[in-house]
Amino acid sequence: MQIVFLNRLDRVEGSAESRGQVFIGEYQGTWTAGWRAAGGEADAGEEIWYEGVSWEELLAAFRHGAAGKMKEGYRPLIDGMLDTPIWEREPSLPLLIQCYAELQPENPELMAALKQWRRAKASEEKRSAYLVATNRELHMLAVYVPQSVSEIAQIPGFGKLKTERYGAEIFALLRNVPRTHAFPLDWVAQAVNPDRFSEWMFRLKEEKYGRALSSVRDKRALLSAIREGKTLADLEQQLQIERRKLVERIERLDEEGYDVWPIIEQELAEVPPEEWTLASEAMVQLGDRYLKPLLRKIYGETVSDPSDLERHYEKLRMMRIRFRREREAESQAG
Repeated sequence: MQIVFLNRLDRVEGSAESRGQVFIGEYQGTWTAGWRAAGGEADAGEEIWYEGVSWEELLAAFRHGAAGKMKEGYRPLIDGMLDTPIWEREPSLPLLIQCYAELQPENPELMAALKQWRRAKASEEKRSAYLVATNRELHMLAVYVPQSVSEIAQIPGFGKLKTERYGAEIFALLRNVPRTHAFPLDWVAQAVNPDRFSEWMFRLKEEKYGRALSSVRDKRALLSAIREGKTLADLEQQLQIERRKLVERIERLDEEGYDVWPIIEQELAEVPPEEWTLASEAMVQLGDRYLKPLLRKIYGETVSDPSDLERHYEKLRMMRIRFRREREAESQAG
């Protein structure tokens, strides 16, 4: 294997020192990324994070693994593997407020009440729960227990709009909750140990790159299944992803330039020519950006059955991909 990137990482714990290397190598078109602990036998302490031909997946796996080692206290000889070195930054107060809160034990009863409130608001507003408040934001509410507009404004994530929309209900929930932390929260800057802060930041990085790695692997699995000629029903069962999200992912793959034509052609094979003609004409007339006007133009003002509505939107997304590809081919031919 030819090493194309190598970086030494050191960790000091009291009088004990440990060292290792992160590496990226290549052999006959196959990429390898991983970690080797210093000392001992050749394979002692070796971890292989990735082995394959995808550069995108290699980088995601490498960054995820490197962030994990930095979370354990290792620091690189050469900076810049992830981004600006975290330990050289001046931590912002909002980040310190989040870090301090996450290092505190959870109040299960209060968190349960806050999550119940969030579920109710999400249902009422017909939007995802995380758009009402993330788990991190709820935990900060439970730790700091703000009880006024000026106090909740100090909680990261609660700007003017969110405070105006939810502040009164949050204050009602927290009114009788005893609190042990004073406002304003400036004291947090002195309360967070720098080493704990660095560890927390690298844990966030590890989680971030873990999600990126999972996304890359999901993309690879989806593209592989499309090339194999799988249907949407097959993909739904194989990947355990609901059809609507599958179609949205297929749209993103198309936008990124990947070939998704096999599944588009397969899923639209039974669409009557007159329906395709109507859809194509509607997209020429109304544009293809917004689906709702197209739905009304093609299928009428109202679709009463929710399953029919979902199926129409699914077909529209597929037909939009076909429409764009055909227009692109015509443009290139012209």
